[in-house]
Amino acid sequence: MKKIELIVTLQPQVLDTQGEALNRAVHELGHEEINDIRVGKVLYFDIDETDETKIDESVRRLSEKLFANTVIETYSYTIIDEVAE
Repeated sequence: MKKIELIVTLQPQVLDTQGEALNRAVHELGHEEINDIRVGKVLYFDIDETDETKIDESVRRLSEKLFANTVIETYSYTIIDEVAE
């Protein structure tokens, strides 16, 4: 069994209103050195599979059908560790 970290973010050309609001708030707090904040989501889940090809197939299928709106979002994932059974 493996643990997956899936990161979903807006595509660069898509306006990130949450990121813009945070950027303004950070500047209002006096941190002008922080810019271009983008907001996304991170999902963690276990997958009962060890074959990396099958893991890739499952994660991609679920990401494209459920976890990400691929019209406006991109995703990437990492296998972060082996889960003790």
